[in-house]
This record gives sequence, structure tokens and C-alpha cells, in this order.
Amino acid sequence: MSKQLNKQILSPELPFEKVLELVQPMITSIFLKCHIYKDFEYYRHIAAIAVWEAWKKADPAKGLFSSYVYTTVRGEIMKELTKEKRFEMHFAPIDDELLNVYRIEEQGQQQGMSMWLENIMVPLKIEERKLLELFYLEGYSYAEIASELQLSIAAVKKRRLRLIIKLRQLLASKKER
Repeated sequence: MSKQLNKQILSPELPFEKVLELVQPMITSIFLKCHIYKDFEYYRHIAAIAVWEAWKKADPAKGLFSSYVYTTVRGEIMKELTKEKRFEMHFAPIDDELLNVYRIEEQGQQQGMSMWLENIMVPLKIEERKLLELFYLEGYSYAEIASELQLSIAAVKKRRLRLIIKLRQLLASKKER
């Protein structure tokens, strides 16, 4: 179906199931424009809810129904993508090696593990130790750490990445010995 034909057929007077069926190509187009290449079922669910909301609230006197559906669906998808991005910024996953170190400490092997951790921390600079402490022990976000260390968020992310690489190398060298 062409876009022109879809605009003529698509109307709020149609049953919801038919409207949802007709807007599937539009939803796919929105996914491509928003660079969504995974979790299709999840986003299709969000899009279906947005179509439902648009279908319920549609007013033919205010403009084309297809345009209203498009902006509603795209807005809901963008809102969800923003929420996911915000979540990623505040809750960065801990690498497996570091997580295992903390788990072992919590299981009662604190003394031996603390010594081992101290040996790993010795070659780290004071700024690197502070970054580790703020990020993993205190649970600060990138923005909070940037404010604390008077750096940009991008600089904090870059330093954290370098620190993780350095810790991996140190862990690998300690295991080889």
C-alpha cells in the first residue's frame, strides 16, 4: 500500500485491530529511524499501546489521523529510549572480575582477599583509587563523579574505561604468577 492510500484508509472510525494492522509499516519505519535493531517485541508492544492511545483520543477535526498516530508512536518510542539511556548512565554494570572480588570479600574471606586487593591497588594512582571508590563502592553516577572530581562526564567515562583495562591487565599478570 502506498502512503497516500494508507492516509485515506486510516481513520479513527475503524476498529482498533484494523488500525493497528494498517500502521505496522509505519511502526517499522519509526524503528529504523530511531535505530532500534533489538528487542522488537518490547518496542512493538510500546507502539501498540501508543496506537491505542492515539485511537482513543483522535479528533478528525484537528488533522490527519495518520499524522497523529505517527507522532504519538514516535514520541512514546523516544521516551522509552530516553529512559533506557538514563538508566544506562546511572547504573553501569560492574565487570565480572571486579564483581567476583566483591562477592568473595562478602563471603567471609575478607582478610586474605583484602591483602590481595591491596596488592592490586598498589600500582594505581590516587585519582584511579578515588574513581574506583566513588563509582563501585559509593555508587555515584557519572555526573556525580564528574562534579566531585571537577571533570567532564566524558572524561570520567574515559578514565573509568582505562582503569578497567588496567585492572584487567593487573589481574591477568597476578594470575600468571
